[in-house]
Order: sequence, then C-alpha cells, then structure tokens
Amino acid sequence: MQILFLSSNRHKAEEIIGMSKAFGIDLKWSRYEKLEIQSGDTSEVARTSAALAYAALRKPLIVEDSGLFIDALKGFPGPYASFVYHTIGLEGILALLDGKRDRGAHFKTSIGYADGSSTRIFEGIVHGSISDRVHRGRAFGYDPIFVPSGSKKTFSEMGVLEKNKISHRMRAFEQLAEYLIKNNAKEKVIK
Repeated sequence: MQILFLSSNRHKAEEIIGMSKAFGIDLKWSRYEKLEIQSGDTSEVARTSAALAYAALRKPLIVEDSGLFIDALKGFPGPYASFVYHTIGLEGILALLDGKRDRGAHFKTSIGYADGSSTRIFEGIVHGSISDRVHRGRAFGYDPIFVPSGSKKTFSEMGVLEKNKISHRMRAFEQLAEYLIKNNAKEKVIK
C-alpha cells in the first residue's frame, strides 16, 4: 500500500520523501491542494487537513503543517509562517527583531496521517534562535535565519543529512514511521 504526501511545496516534498526512504516507507508526492483551516495550532491544521483530504481521496495520506514561533514576537509568525515568508520575507522578520535581545525561536511540525480508520498527529519541535542576518546556503523557507540550539550554523548552511538529524520535520516523521512500522506492517505499508 502506498501513502500519499500532499503538499504544493516541492522542498518539503523532497525532505519528506528522503525521510520516507530511510525508513522503507512507500510514499508518493501529490500536489493535491489540500484545504487548510486558519488556526494558531499546527496540529489542528494538520488534523483537519488530513481528515478532509482522506474524505475526498479515500487513500492513506499524510499532510504536514509547520510554524516558526519567535519568542520576542509572542510566537509570530507561528502557523502563518508561509504567508509571512511570502509577504515580508526573511528581511522583514529581521527588521521586526531589530534591536531585540531575545532572539529565541522554535520550529514546530505537525504531520497528520489519515487512513480511513483514524487520523493521527505526530509532532516535532526544534529550539534555536534567529540570526542577525540572512545566511547563504540551501535557501528553503526560514532556514537561512534559523540557528538550531547547539549549532553555530543556520539550517541553510547545513547539508540535508546534517539538518535532518535534528530537524523538527524529522522528529515528527520518526514518530510517524514508528507508528506505521508498529501498526501497519501487515498492510504492506513498509516495503
């Protein structure tokens, strides 16, 4: 049985597909435009999107919703990170933090899995801080300004394998993989 990954974001799809291969999970990317509710909670967004998509497609699937929560901005942009990225961008976020000493932040990913019998949520969080400038490297979302705790490099300065060892998305995906391996091996989700 193949599981669909629904996303219009090619970069997220590449990361998730790479993760699925490491666990032997048969995952196929679909650019299906999922319905996404407006909520301050990434888990609520992922749960609702997964349930609605399953009702329409009737195939096992996963969806993903991530947010960047900046302490000095009271959690802004949170789950609205994509909208904010496409409107004010990285430079806009840095401008909002200009002169602020507290640059703490965290990424949170919620993966929703629906298979007809249930809809489950798997979450991953990585803490860090926002750099004082945009760093070069793999440019994907907020990666050029997010420095994970314990590192001196932004996500964009890391290779894919290095980033995936500690990323919020991988932490959520590991939980999903563990669930699938434990509960669905009989259904041949795992190759």
